[in-house]
Order: sequence, then structure tokens, then C-alpha cells
Amino acid sequence: MELTAFERVVAPFAGTVIQRSIDVGALITAGSPTNNTTTSPVSAGGAPGGLFEVAQIDKLRVFVNVPQSYAANVRTGLPVQVSVRGRLMQPVKGTVTRTANALDPATRTLLTEVDIDNAAHELLPGTFVYVGFTIGPTGVRWRVPATAVLFDANGTRVLTVGADGKLQFRSVVLGRDFGDAIDVQAGLNGGESVVKQPTVSLQEGQVVKPIAPQPSSGD
Repeated sequence: MELTAFERVVAPFAGTVIQRSIDVGALITAGSPTNNTTTSPVSAGGAPGGLFEVAQIDKLRVFVNVPQSYAANVRTGLPVQVSVRGRLMQPVKGTVTRTANALDPATRTLLTEVDIDNAAHELLPGTFVYVGFTIGPTGVRWRVPATAVLFDANGTRVLTVGADGKLQFRSVVLGRDFGDAIDVQAGLNGGESVVKQPTVSLQEGQVVKPIAPQPSSGD
């Protein structure tokens, strides 16, 4: 007689049925597998399944894999912009609620969870979205013009101008290449004057008179 209490199925919380695994008239017995809408539910793995899948869609959660170079700057409470394909110009606000606090060794990314307020039910569960973070890469780096970097038998270098006007070659370690600019991860302190386009006529220790770049008319 205790089993008759299960004739009435009650959801544990208010939500929306997003998947139904049985149909009207299907015979459901204790422990029977259910994963389709046939009259005789059979699970592919033979394991019992649920009758319905219910979701609360007033707030949605997005899972994002943040690259290692930005992971250290992701913090709980960080606001983000979430855009949906087809409505890229109408982003909605989201908030970072938690992270895995560890990088995936296979992808070197940080699993991050973002919550989105969806009280109007404008977004549907399972939607593919774009998540925009307003953060910079971790670590100290300096961005120089791509034309300022020299690649020769002496290694990767840039040519700097000292306070006394003398030229000095500095060995550098490069980071990300943006095409017209390159990040320098090591070799510079950040206060150097860098020759934008060095030529073979320039030599170590040569005295020059640096000229500050002039802004273009469109700036």
C-alpha cells in the first residue's frame, strides 16, 4: 500500500518541465528504466531514469573555460557581459559565482561558473552564448611595435635609447603576437624608450637624438 503514494508525482521545486521520459499509458514499475516516450520504457544502459526533467530558469548558469593567461584575474563577484547569437548588440549582465580554483591539465583552462538573472525567461536553458570578461592577462608584460623586434644570430632583441642618448640592445622574451604589436614578457622594465624601426646602420653605444612619435591627424 505504501507504493500507492507514488501514483501522484510532485516536483521538489517550482520550475518548468524541459524533458519528459514517459508517455500517457506507459507502465511504470518500481525501479523500471525510463528514457523515452514508448509504452515500454527501456534505458540504453539498463539503469533506472527519471520520469521528467524539471529546471528552474529564473536564473541560468553558464560554464566558461578561461585560458591560463587570464585565469588568475578571475574573481568571485566579477561582472561579465553575456551575449546570445542573433542578439549580440543586446548583452545581458552576469556575475562570476565560483571557479574550480584549479586548471584543467588537459586544456590549461579554469572552469568558471557565471550566473545570469533570467526572470523574464528571455534565455532558454542550453543556449550557446558568448561571455565577455573585462580583465587583462596576468603577469607583467610590455607591448611594443612588431617592427621594433629584431631576430638575428644574437637572439631576439629590441633596441633601446638610454637617458644619455646611447643605444643599447636588450634581449627579450616574447609573448603573444598581435600582428602589428608583440608582448614582451621579460627583458624590459617598462620605462625604456624603444626604437620603433631599427636599421642595420644603428650600433651599440651610438649616440642618437630620440624624437617622440607625432599623433596622426585622426587622433
